[in-house]
Amino acid sequence: MKTSLAILVLGALVAAVMADEYAPPAYPKKYDGYFQYANVPSEKEYEFGYNRGNAGHHTSRYEQSKDHRFRTKVKWADTYDGYGEHYWEYNHGNGYAPAYSEPAPVYESAPAKY
Repeated sequence: MKTSLAILVLGALVAAVMADEYAPPAYPKKYDGYFQYANVPSEKEYEFGYNRGNAGHHTSRYEQSKDHRFRTKVKWADTYDGYGEHYWEYNHGNGYAPAYSEPAPVYESAPAKY
């Protein structure tokens, strides 16, 4: 019994030492300016963005939403002088009411005949 317990403890010790010395292979990180990410810190909040493409054509986007505010930005470009940007932002409070409503109809009496 004592021998099997000693062998078990010795085996656990050897396994722990070997696990401590093992390191996964290091792969070189190659940052070429392209990435993507997402972040969700709370229930009604998120943001994400990316830069994708290559030297000949690329796009980027950033989007954020928090409570009642939403905004996003999109850009693109290519080697043929194509380029564009769009920006949007919406901000609606809790008591949102549309800024425009249809005008009330106006009725006039018919003109009198001559």
